[in-house]
Amino acid sequence: MKNHSKGNNNKNEIELLLRKALRIKQKPSQELNDSIIRQYEKNIEQRKINVKRL
Repeated sequence: MKNHSKGNNNKNEIELLLRKALRIKQKPSQELNDSIIRQYEKNIEQRKINVKRL
């Protein structure tokens, strides 16, 4: 059973607005970019190794 109190509705609305604001304002950090690049490079190397085994 949902609680439809005014306070609960306001809290839900604020949460939704915060989530939307974070999605709009969030920029990828250099650390995250570097991590993604490292994972991609490891993946490529692993594929090269797997191809050599065939």
